[in-house]
Amino acid sequence: MLQTLLFILTVVQMADSYGFDPNEPTNFSISVEDNFTGEAGLCIYVFCSFTVPQSVSEPIRRTWFKGDPQNPNVEVPCLNIRPSFGKECSFMLKNLVQGESDGEYRLKLEWGQGKEYIFPQTITITIKELNQKPTINVPKLTAGEKAEISCEVPGDCMNPLADIVWTGIEPDEIGLRAFAVPGRAQHYSVLTFHPEPEHHNTKLNCTVIFQKSIQTESTVILKVRHAPKILNSSCCLVWGDELICMCVSSGMPLPQIHWTILDGEYYSIASAKNTSSSITISIASFRNLKATIECVSKNLIGMAEMEIQVHNHAEKPKISWSLSTPWILFTLSVVVNVIFISCLTVILRRREKHKKPNNDNHFYMTPMKREESVYDTVKMSSERS
Repeated sequence: MLQTLLFILTVVQMADSYGFDPNEPTNFSISVEDNFTGEAGLCIYVFCSFTVPQSVSEPIRRTWFKGDPQNPNVEVPCLNIRPSFGKECSFMLKNLVQGESDGEYRLKLEWGQGKEYIFPQTITITIKELNQKPTINVPKLTAGEKAEISCEVPGDCMNPLADIVWTGIEPDEIGLRAFAVPGRAQHYSVLTFHPEPEHHNTKLNCTVIFQKSIQTESTVILKVRHAPKILNSSCCLVWGDELICMCVSSGMPLPQIHWTILDGEYYSIASAKNTSSSITISIASFRNLKATIECVSKNLIGMAEMEIQVHNHAEKPKISWSLSTPWILFTLSVVVNVIFISCLTVILRRREKHKKPNNDNHFYMTPMKREESVYDTVKMSSERS
Protein backbone atom coordinates (compact mmCIF):
# COMPACT_ATOMS: atom_id res chain seq x y z
CA MET A 1 0.00 0.00 0.00
CA LEU A 2 2.79 2.36 0.90
CA GLN A 3 4.67 1.56 -2.34
CA THR A 4 1.54 2.30 -4.41
CA LEU A 5 1.14 5.66 -2.71
CA LEU A 6 4.76 6.59 -3.37
CA PHE A 7 4.38 5.68 -7.05
CA ILE A 8 1.30 7.91 -7.39
CA LEU A 9 3.11 10.82 -5.73
CA THR A 10 6.07 10.38 -8.09
CA VAL A 11 3.82 10.44 -11.15
CA VAL A 12 2.06 13.56 -9.92
CA GLN A 13 5.37 15.27 -9.25
CA MET A 14 6.64 14.42 -12.74
CA ALA A 15 3.43 15.70 -14.27
CA ASP A 16 3.78 18.99 -12.39
CA SER A 17 7.36 19.39 -13.57
CA TYR A 18 6.30 19.15 -17.23
CA GLY A 19 3.30 21.40 -16.72
CA PHE A 20 0.45 19.11 -17.81
CA ASP A 21 -1.66 16.40 -16.20
CA PRO A 22 -1.35 12.72 -17.17
CA ASN A 23 -4.65 12.75 -19.05
CA GLU A 24 -3.42 15.30 -21.63
CA PRO A 25 -1.92 14.08 -24.92
CA THR A 26 1.89 14.17 -25.04
CA ASN A 27 2.52 14.42 -28.78
CA PHE A 28 5.11 17.23 -28.60
CA SER A 29 7.72 17.16 -31.38
CA ILE A 30 10.72 19.27 -32.38
CA SER A 31 12.75 19.57 -35.59
CA VAL A 32 16.33 20.76 -35.07
CA GLU A 33 19.87 19.63 -35.82
CA ASP A 34 21.94 18.00 -33.10
CA ASN A 35 25.29 19.80 -33.38
CA PHE A 36 26.46 23.33 -34.18
CA THR A 37 29.97 24.79 -34.39
CA GLY A 38 30.88 28.46 -34.13
CA GLU A 39 33.95 30.68 -33.79
CA ALA A 40 34.83 32.94 -30.88
CA GLY A 41 33.52 36.48 -31.26
CA LEU A 42 30.97 35.54 -33.91
CA CYS A 43 27.46 34.06 -33.65
CA ILE A 44 25.47 30.88 -34.33
CA TYR A 45 21.98 30.64 -35.81
CA VAL A 46 19.97 27.57 -34.77
CA PHE A 47 16.89 26.96 -36.94
CA CYS A 48 14.12 25.05 -35.21
CA SER A 49 10.38 24.33 -35.39
CA PHE A 50 8.03 22.37 -33.11
CA THR A 51 4.47 21.07 -32.74
CA VAL A 52 2.26 20.82 -29.66
CA PRO A 53 -1.05 19.15 -28.81
CA GLN A 54 -4.23 21.06 -29.56
CA SER A 55 -4.83 21.52 -25.88
CA VAL A 56 -1.76 23.74 -25.58
CA SER A 57 -3.00 27.26 -26.18
CA GLU A 58 -1.21 30.40 -27.24
CA PRO A 59 0.68 32.41 -26.19
CA ILE A 60 3.52 29.97 -25.72
CA ARG A 61 6.77 31.24 -24.24
CA ARG A 62 9.78 29.50 -25.80
CA THR A 63 13.19 29.54 -24.15
CA TRP A 64 16.43 27.66 -24.75
CA PHE A 65 18.52 27.03 -21.66
CA LYS A 66 21.72 25.39 -20.55
CA GLY A 67 22.14 23.62 -17.20
CA ASP A 68 19.51 22.87 -14.54
CA PRO A 69 15.91 23.58 -15.73
CA GLN A 70 15.05 25.13 -12.36
CA ASN A 71 18.27 27.17 -12.18
CA PRO A 72 19.74 27.45 -15.72
CA ASN A 73 23.20 28.85 -16.42
CA VAL A 74 22.11 30.46 -19.70
CA GLU A 75 18.70 31.36 -21.10
CA VAL A 76 18.19 32.37 -24.73
CA PRO A 77 14.85 33.57 -26.13
CA CYS A 78 13.59 32.32 -29.50
CA LEU A 79 13.38 34.46 -32.62
CA ASN A 80 10.91 34.58 -35.50
CA ILE A 81 13.50 34.15 -38.25
CA ARG A 82 11.39 31.92 -40.50
CA PRO A 83 7.70 32.66 -39.74
CA SER A 84 6.50 30.53 -42.67
CA PHE A 85 7.73 27.39 -40.91
CA GLY A 86 4.84 27.32 -38.41
CA LYS A 87 5.68 27.28 -34.72
CA GLU A 88 9.28 28.40 -34.62
CA CYS A 89 11.89 27.88 -31.95
CA SER A 90 14.95 29.27 -33.75
CA PHE A 91 17.50 31.23 -31.74
CA MET A 92 20.84 32.96 -32.06
CA LEU A 93 23.90 32.91 -29.83
CA LYS A 94 26.04 36.00 -30.46
CA ASN A 95 29.37 37.26 -29.16
CA LEU A 96 30.48 33.67 -28.63
CA VAL A 97 33.07 32.88 -25.97
CA GLN A 98 35.01 29.63 -25.68
CA GLY A 99 34.13 27.80 -22.48
CA GLU A 100 31.01 29.90 -21.86
CA SER A 101 28.81 29.72 -24.94
CA ASP A 102 29.40 26.05 -25.74
CA GLY A 103 27.55 23.12 -24.13
CA GLU A 104 24.19 21.32 -24.33
CA TYR A 105 20.96 23.32 -24.76
CA ARG A 106 17.31 22.29 -24.38
CA LEU A 107 14.00 23.94 -25.25
CA LYS A 108 11.35 24.82 -22.65
CA LEU A 109 7.73 25.76 -23.46
CA GLU A 110 5.51 27.70 -21.03
CA TRP A 111 1.81 28.51 -21.40
CA GLY A 112 -1.41 28.97 -19.46
CA GLN A 113 -1.30 29.06 -15.68
CA GLY A 114 2.21 27.83 -14.89
CA LYS A 115 2.21 24.97 -17.39
CA GLU A 116 5.48 24.01 -19.10
CA TYR A 117 7.10 21.30 -21.16
CA ILE A 118 10.83 20.58 -21.59
CA PHE A 119 11.86 18.68 -24.68
CA PRO A 120 14.16 15.76 -23.91
CA GLN A 121 16.20 16.40 -27.09
CA THR A 122 19.43 18.39 -26.68
CA ILE A 123 21.65 20.25 -29.11
CA THR A 124 25.41 20.51 -28.65
CA ILE A 125 27.21 23.78 -29.42
CA THR A 126 30.99 23.88 -29.83
CA ILE A 127 33.04 27.11 -29.96
CA LYS A 128 36.46 27.18 -31.67
CA GLU A 129 39.10 29.86 -32.16
CA LEU A 130 38.36 32.66 -34.59
CA ASN A 131 39.70 31.83 -38.07
CA GLN A 132 37.56 33.97 -40.35
CA LYS A 133 39.13 37.10 -41.83
CA PRO A 134 37.58 40.45 -42.68
CA THR A 135 36.92 41.04 -46.38
CA ILE A 136 38.47 44.17 -47.93
CA ASN A 137 36.78 45.37 -51.12
CA VAL A 138 38.92 47.71 -53.23
CA PRO A 139 37.52 49.40 -56.36
CA LYS A 140 39.69 50.50 -59.27
CA LEU A 141 41.85 53.31 -57.94
CA THR A 142 42.82 56.25 -60.15
CA ALA A 143 45.07 59.04 -58.92
CA GLY A 144 43.11 62.14 -57.96
CA GLU A 145 39.68 60.46 -58.02
CA LYS A 146 37.68 59.86 -54.82
CA ALA A 147 37.60 56.20 -53.75
CA GLU A 148 35.81 54.16 -51.07
CA ILE A 149 37.37 50.98 -49.67
CA SER A 150 35.22 48.79 -47.44
CA CYS A 151 36.15 46.25 -44.78
CA GLU A 152 33.43 43.69 -44.02
CA VAL A 153 33.23 42.27 -40.50
CA PRO A 154 33.35 38.44 -40.59
CA GLY A 155 30.15 36.59 -39.76
CA ASP A 156 26.58 37.82 -40.13
CA CYS A 157 25.67 38.74 -36.55
CA MET A 158 23.23 41.41 -35.53
CA ASN A 159 25.03 44.27 -33.72
CA PRO A 160 28.33 42.50 -33.04
CA LEU A 161 30.66 43.82 -30.35
CA ALA A 162 33.39 44.75 -32.82
CA ASP A 163 35.87 47.58 -33.35
CA ILE A 164 37.43 48.20 -36.77
CA VAL A 165 40.88 49.75 -37.16
CA TRP A 166 42.53 50.84 -40.45
CA THR A 167 46.30 51.24 -40.86
CA GLY A 168 48.50 52.02 -43.86
CA ILE A 169 47.15 55.29 -45.27
CA GLU A 170 45.72 58.53 -43.94
CA PRO A 171 41.98 58.56 -44.81
CA ASP A 172 39.78 61.54 -45.56
CA GLU A 173 36.89 59.92 -43.69
CA ILE A 174 35.87 56.61 -42.04
CA GLY A 175 32.23 55.57 -41.61
CA LEU A 176 30.18 52.53 -40.59
CA ARG A 177 27.46 50.88 -42.67
CA ALA A 178 25.23 47.82 -42.34
CA PHE A 179 23.07 45.69 -44.61
CA ALA A 180 20.47 43.59 -42.82
CA VAL A 181 17.85 40.96 -43.58
CA PRO A 182 15.63 39.31 -40.95
CA GLY A 183 17.90 37.68 -38.40
CA ARG A 184 21.13 38.44 -40.24
CA ALA A 185 23.31 41.44 -40.96
CA GLN A 186 26.54 42.49 -42.62
CA HIS A 187 28.61 45.29 -41.11
CA TYR A 188 31.19 47.40 -42.94
CA SER A 189 33.72 50.08 -42.24
CA VAL A 190 34.15 52.38 -45.25
CA LEU A 191 37.39 54.33 -45.74
CA THR A 192 37.23 57.33 -48.08
CA PHE A 193 40.35 58.94 -49.56
CA HIS A 194 41.84 60.42 -52.73
CA PRO A 195 44.60 58.12 -54.00
CA GLU A 196 47.82 59.58 -55.32
CA PRO A 197 50.68 57.93 -57.26
CA GLU A 198 52.67 57.54 -54.03
CA HIS A 199 49.88 55.26 -52.69
CA HIS A 200 50.71 52.69 -55.38
CA ASN A 201 51.94 49.40 -53.80
CA THR A 202 51.00 50.64 -50.31
CA LYS A 203 49.84 47.99 -47.84
CA LEU A 204 46.41 48.70 -46.35
CA ASN A 205 45.39 46.74 -43.25
CA CYS A 206 41.97 46.25 -41.66
CA THR A 207 41.81 44.79 -38.15
CA VAL A 208 38.52 43.70 -36.54
CA ILE A 209 38.54 43.34 -32.74
CA PHE A 210 35.69 41.45 -31.07
CA GLN A 211 34.92 41.93 -27.39
CA LYS A 212 38.09 44.05 -26.98
CA SER A 213 40.35 40.96 -27.10
CA ILE A 214 39.54 38.65 -30.04
CA GLN A 215 40.99 40.03 -33.27
CA THR A 216 41.42 39.11 -36.92
CA GLU A 217 42.89 41.09 -39.81
CA SER A 218 43.38 41.25 -43.58
CA THR A 219 45.85 43.17 -45.76
CA VAL A 220 45.73 44.31 -49.38
CA ILE A 221 48.29 46.03 -51.61
CA LEU A 222 46.83 49.06 -53.36
CA LYS A 223 47.21 49.46 -57.12
CA VAL A 224 46.73 53.10 -58.09
CA ARG A 225 46.40 53.87 -61.79
CA HIS A 226 48.18 57.07 -62.76
CA ALA A 227 49.50 58.80 -65.84
CA PRO A 228 53.15 58.33 -66.81
CA LYS A 229 55.88 60.45 -65.30
CA ILE A 230 59.32 60.63 -66.91
CA LEU A 231 62.00 60.53 -64.24
CA ASN A 232 64.96 62.89 -63.96
CA SER A 233 67.33 59.94 -64.27
CA SER A 234 66.64 60.01 -68.03
CA CYS A 235 69.73 61.22 -69.91
CA CYS A 236 71.82 61.15 -73.10
CA LEU A 237 75.54 60.30 -73.07
CA VAL A 238 78.23 59.93 -75.74
CA TRP A 239 79.75 56.45 -75.81
CA GLY A 240 82.55 56.08 -78.30
CA ASP A 241 81.24 56.94 -81.75
CA GLU A 242 77.65 56.48 -80.64
CA LEU A 243 75.10 58.47 -78.69
CA ILE A 244 73.09 56.47 -76.15
CA CYS A 245 69.93 57.95 -74.67
CA MET A 246 67.89 56.44 -71.86
CA CYS A 247 64.34 57.32 -70.83
CA VAL A 248 62.87 56.07 -67.52
CA SER A 249 59.13 56.42 -66.86
CA SER A 250 56.83 55.36 -64.03
CA GLY A 251 53.08 54.84 -64.36
CA MET A 252 50.25 52.43 -63.71
CA PRO A 253 49.63 50.50 -65.89
CA LEU A 254 53.30 50.42 -66.89
CA PRO A 255 53.70 52.85 -69.78
CA GLN A 256 55.22 52.29 -73.20
CA ILE A 257 58.06 54.55 -74.32
CA HIS A 258 58.50 55.92 -77.83
CA TRP A 259 61.27 58.00 -79.37
CA THR A 260 60.59 60.67 -81.96
CA ILE A 261 63.83 59.66 -83.74
CA LEU A 262 63.18 56.98 -86.32
CA ASP A 263 66.71 55.71 -86.99
CA GLY A 264 68.34 53.89 -84.10
CA GLU A 265 68.33 50.64 -82.13
CA TYR A 266 65.79 50.38 -79.32
CA TYR A 267 66.00 48.36 -76.11
CA SER A 268 63.29 48.26 -73.43
CA ILE A 269 63.12 46.81 -69.92
CA ALA A 270 60.08 46.77 -67.60
CA SER A 271 60.30 46.34 -63.83
CA ALA A 272 57.63 46.28 -61.14
CA LYS A 273 57.73 50.08 -60.86
CA ASN A 274 59.24 51.58 -64.01
CA THR A 275 59.68 51.14 -67.72
CA SER A 276 63.07 52.00 -69.19
CA SER A 277 64.00 52.40 -72.84
CA SER A 278 67.28 53.24 -74.54
CA ILE A 279 68.14 54.25 -78.07
CA THR A 280 71.56 54.03 -79.75
CA ILE A 281 72.38 56.52 -82.52
CA SER A 282 75.57 56.90 -84.52
CA ILE A 283 77.35 60.23 -84.06
CA ALA A 284 77.26 60.80 -87.81
CA SER A 285 73.49 60.67 -87.80
CA PHE A 286 73.29 62.74 -84.69
CA ARG A 287 75.15 65.70 -86.23
CA ASN A 288 72.08 66.41 -88.33
CA LEU A 289 69.74 66.41 -85.33
CA LYS A 290 68.81 68.96 -82.72
CA ALA A 291 70.60 69.30 -79.39
CA THR A 292 67.74 67.49 -77.62
CA ILE A 293 65.98 64.17 -78.14
CA GLU A 294 62.31 63.76 -77.25
CA CYS A 295 61.03 60.84 -75.17
CA VAL A 296 57.27 60.11 -75.15
CA SER A 297 55.65 57.85 -72.52
CA LYS A 298 52.01 56.68 -72.74
CA ASN A 299 49.54 54.45 -70.91
CA LEU A 300 45.74 54.18 -70.64
CA ILE A 301 45.56 57.10 -68.20
CA GLY A 302 47.66 59.71 -69.99
CA MET A 303 50.92 60.74 -71.64
CA ALA A 304 54.16 62.46 -70.68
CA GLU A 305 56.91 64.02 -72.81
CA MET A 306 60.46 65.14 -72.07
CA GLU A 307 63.15 66.85 -74.12
CA ILE A 308 66.40 65.19 -73.02
CA GLN A 309 69.42 67.46 -73.37
CA VAL A 310 72.31 66.04 -75.40
CA HIS A 311 75.97 66.96 -74.80
CA ASN A 312 77.95 68.34 -77.74
CA HIS A 313 80.09 65.60 -79.27
CA ALA A 314 83.13 67.91 -79.22
CA GLU A 315 82.86 68.13 -75.48
CA LYS A 316 83.90 65.39 -73.12
CA PRO A 317 80.94 64.99 -70.81
CA LYS A 318 81.77 63.98 -67.29
CA ILE A 319 80.05 60.69 -66.69
CA SER A 320 79.10 60.32 -63.08
CA TRP A 321 79.77 56.96 -61.49
CA SER A 322 76.65 57.40 -59.40
CA LEU A 323 74.42 56.49 -62.31
CA SER A 324 71.09 54.92 -61.60
CA THR A 325 70.67 51.18 -61.76
CA PRO A 326 68.50 51.30 -64.95
CA TRP A 327 71.20 53.31 -66.74
CA ILE A 328 73.90 50.83 -65.74
CA LEU A 329 71.73 47.94 -66.92
CA PHE A 330 71.10 49.57 -70.28
CA THR A 331 74.73 50.45 -70.76
CA LEU A 332 75.75 46.87 -70.06
CA SER A 333 72.99 45.67 -72.36
CA VAL A 334 74.24 47.83 -75.23
CA VAL A 335 77.87 46.77 -74.73
CA VAL A 336 76.92 43.10 -74.63
CA ASN A 337 74.87 43.48 -77.80
CA VAL A 338 77.72 45.22 -79.62
CA ILE A 339 80.15 42.44 -78.63
CA PHE A 340 77.63 39.81 -79.69
CA ILE A 341 77.10 41.43 -83.11
CA SER A 342 80.87 41.74 -83.65
CA CYS A 343 81.45 38.07 -82.79
CA LEU A 344 78.59 37.03 -85.02
CA THR A 345 80.07 39.02 -87.92
CA VAL A 346 83.47 37.33 -87.55
CA ILE A 347 81.90 33.87 -87.44
CA LEU A 348 79.81 34.53 -90.53
CA ARG A 349 82.87 35.76 -92.48
CA ARG A 350 84.83 32.65 -91.56
CA ARG A 351 81.98 30.47 -92.72
CA GLU A 352 81.96 32.27 -96.06
CA LYS A 353 85.68 31.56 -96.50
CA HIS A 354 85.21 27.86 -95.77
CA LYS A 355 82.63 27.69 -98.54
CA LYS A 356 85.34 28.60 -101.18
CA PRO A 357 87.33 25.33 -101.82
CA ASN A 358 89.65 26.77 -104.56
CA ASN A 359 90.99 29.46 -102.29
CA ASP A 360 91.42 26.98 -99.46
CA ASN A 361 93.47 24.61 -101.67
CA HIS A 362 95.64 27.45 -102.84
CA PHE A 363 96.17 28.61 -99.25
CA TYR A 364 97.34 25.20 -98.07
CA MET A 365 99.21 24.29 -101.23
CA THR A 366 101.34 27.41 -101.27
CA PRO A 367 103.14 26.73 -97.98
CA MET A 368 103.67 23.14 -99.02
CA LYS A 369 105.42 24.19 -102.26
CA ARG A 370 107.70 26.55 -100.40
CA GLU A 371 108.83 23.74 -98.08
CA GLU A 372 109.75 21.42 -101.03
CA SER A 373 111.93 24.08 -102.75
CA VAL A 374 113.90 24.72 -99.61
CA TYR A 375 114.53 20.99 -99.15
CA ASP A 376 115.83 20.62 -102.76
CA THR A 377 118.22 23.56 -102.34
CA VAL A 378 119.72 22.11 -99.16
CA LYS A 379 120.16 18.66 -100.81
CA MET A 380 121.95 20.09 -103.85
CA SER A 381 124.34 22.09 -101.66
CA SER A 382 125.29 18.98 -99.69
CA GLU A 383 125.98 16.96 -102.82
CA ARG A 384 128.26 19.65 -104.21
CA SER A 385 130.28 19.76 -101.05
